[in-house]
Amino acid sequence: MKLSSIKEHLRLLTASRPLPLEKPKAVQFPVIDICNSRCQMCRIWENKQSVDISVDELRKGLSDGLFSEVESIGFNGGEPTLRKDLSDLVQVVVESLPRLRGVSLITNAFKYRQVIEQIEAMGNIFKPRHIAFDVMVSLDGYGDVHDRVRGRPGNFENAQHVINFIKSSPLVDSVRIGCTVIRENVNDLPDLLDFCIRNDLYIKYRQGVPHQRLYTENLKDPYALTFEEKYEFAEFLEGLIEHYEPGLMQRFFYRSLIDQIIKASPRRAGCAWQHKGATITARGELAYCAVQSKVLSPNIAEGRPSDAYFGNQEHLNEIIQNECDQCHHDYVGAPGRADYRKLFLQMLDQRFNIKSKVKSLPGFRRFNGLRSKRRFQLDLNRHRELPQQIRLADAGESESGGSKRVLICGWYGTETLGDKAIIAGVMTAMRKHLGQGTKFTVASLNPYVTEMTKKQMGEFENVEIVDIDHAVATSATMDYLVFGGGPMMAIDPLAPMEVMFERAHAAGVTTIAASVGVGPLGGAWLNQSIRRILELCDIRIYRDEKSRQNAVQLGVPAENDDVAEDPAFTWLRGVPERKTNPSDDHHKTLLLGLRDFPYREYAAGLSERESLALKQNYEQTVVEAIRELMAQNKDLIVRPLPMCTNHFGGDDRWFYRRLFRDLAATGARLDYSLLGPEQSPLHYVKAFQDADALLGMRFHSLVFGIGLGVNCVAIDYTMGRGKVRSLAEKHEVPMLNMPELEPRRLFEVLSEALDAPPPPLFDAAALQFEEILGSALQISQEKNPESMGAVV
Repeated sequence: MKLSSIKEHLRLLTASRPLPLEKPKAVQFPVIDICNSRCQMCRIWENKQSVDISVDELRKGLSDGLFSEVESIGFNGGEPTLRKDLSDLVQVVVESLPRLRGVSLITNAFKYRQVIEQIEAMGNIFKPRHIAFDVMVSLDGYGDVHDRVRGRPGNFENAQHVINFIKSSPLVDSVRIGCTVIRENVNDLPDLLDFCIRNDLYIKYRQGVPHQRLYTENLKDPYALTFEEKYEFAEFLEGLIEHYEPGLMQRFFYRSLIDQIIKASPRRAGCAWQHKGATITARGELAYCAVQSKVLSPNIAEGRPSDAYFGNQEHLNEIIQNECDQCHHDYVGAPGRADYRKLFLQMLDQRFNIKSKVKSLPGFRRFNGLRSKRRFQLDLNRHRELPQQIRLADAGESESGGSKRVLICGWYGTETLGDKAIIAGVMTAMRKHLGQGTKFTVASLNPYVTEMTKKQMGEFENVEIVDIDHAVATSATMDYLVFGGGPMMAIDPLAPMEVMFERAHAAGVTTIAASVGVGPLGGAWLNQSIRRILELCDIRIYRDEKSRQNAVQLGVPAENDDVAEDPAFTWLRGVPERKTNPSDDHHKTLLLGLRDFPYREYAAGLSERESLALKQNYEQTVVEAIRELMAQNKDLIVRPLPMCTNHFGGDDRWFYRRLFRDLAATGARLDYSLLGPEQSPLHYVKAFQDADALLGMRFHSLVFGIGLGVNCVAIDYTMGRGKVRSLAEKHEVPMLNMPELEPRRLFEVLSEALDAPPPPLFDAAALQFEEILGSALQISQEKNPESMGAVV
């Protein structure tokens, strides 16, 4: 690092916020107030003429000492290339700003010949002076989506000419795509990203917001995202952070924006316009930021711009105090000190690979284990110290209206399609035996995810969704506490679950493990927590024999516990039946229930190199086998189905798009219709019912396939460690082991599955869970027929 850079980092690490106002380092310069697009999120195009700052006025204004330290300037509009004297403005800028290092241009690229001419003229000015030239082309969707947003048919096609030119031009140093997200395109963002990745184009996404410079401060409809649209946008941003965006600052901005969208949290992303940015409008007005600032000076050529800039700090402070926390605009800059410290450490790690070196030190694994154990204990203690609600004896009837109160916990708030089916199955079974008026509460690790589930499923009608701390506080007020299926596995969120069961058990609440898995296991303290929760259960039902055996090995007296099928089978039994055979439309459909291989979890005994080789072979095998199937079956449709559509469980949509990106580019018969916005579980059920065969890797893709009568082929990614193998063997599903995958064998078993007649619907499993749970509930009610009382 340069000494000047080190000093700047130290300043940003230690200085209080807001940072003191200084001469602008960055200037935004919308050079014209008209546009030849008709964008839904902007009203500049409604202007018929633009009163613009002249070349001479710009020269005079920039001569003021205020601009002596400007390092970057951005030309935008309107459409900046509509100014015939654009190159003259550029010439003035480079002559007037002694510290200028970089210039950017944002264009809609609609009049592509004119745009290319203007870019060439600008580049010829910058190149001899070694000023970096960045060109951003606005694309708000792929193909017709972009044209709809921009209000101009053919805009996407025209933009390709400009993109091709700037990618190959020696005059342009960097090429970027900018996408503004509004209601019109929020559900179509992945297609544009795929286009950019295929064409080696970097893309940045920003949320459309009311904006006074764009005359949209009172325009609401394009920006008013519904809950479902906010959910999709937030999950897409999570995917960008995980899989795409390389820049630390931009990733942090996306993280901040997600919290603003989902939690209405205050903005954490920094903004250079709070302390070292300025805006020069098309008229030559001076302002701080373009979103909220008033005009500080009507024309930079008149008076002293520096006096206006430094003399209006009270107004800037008002913006920072009253507006910045709610601002979603894509400005970036140094955030608060605590966040900047984290970013700085990440910068050091990127440069010097510190984490890898630390992890390779002798004793690190043991140290890290001790640290994880301590963190888990602290979390356990925190939840034990939370206030606890209790119930007064003999008052429960008046509080709940005679209905039983059930709290369901587990990994909700990260739920996959399978988890949704599980909890619906649990609620269906409990309503059958406790009454339709049973009052359910679901404890959610991330309530916004479970709120999405609630909107999708009728089973969630009148169900309350609470966060984990609330669930811990109220667990002793319930009649039943249920670990609602899924795996009891060795992860940190076990801590609040353990406290829920401790409190419920002590209060005499009936506690249930509802057809759970046990494992993967992990650190001794986490395994102990699993054992503790199971020991606190009055009713224990496992989803397979392997899970019961794992419980016994943990020391749980589980020898006589029940084993039942997964509760998802109960829910699947009640879905509407398929009315026609899948192949009645004269083509065959192969449905995919795959996932990225979680090798760190399931191949922990292998080296990193061996694990990655296994993962690569798996992906190549799937692609090659599918390519051969398509070659042999001209009418075959391959339909990827995402069992997980949130980032907590590894959003399958990102995996599929990466896996098949090259294959899709050849025009292969890949049906991506299920890879768009998250759909209701019944929508995905229909996809199973319409399939001729399923290649399943996720456990519940096999549950759905078996339960809905689809010919299934399984890939055991658990390396023989449990759930997939147990389910496949029990139901005689052809199964391939991860280490033994090879394209020819996969092609053969899939061909057989596609040609075989559909199997009968599987129903006995659903009855088994209902009956076992019903019997256990009846025994429990006989032991404790009275309600526990009312909440206080």
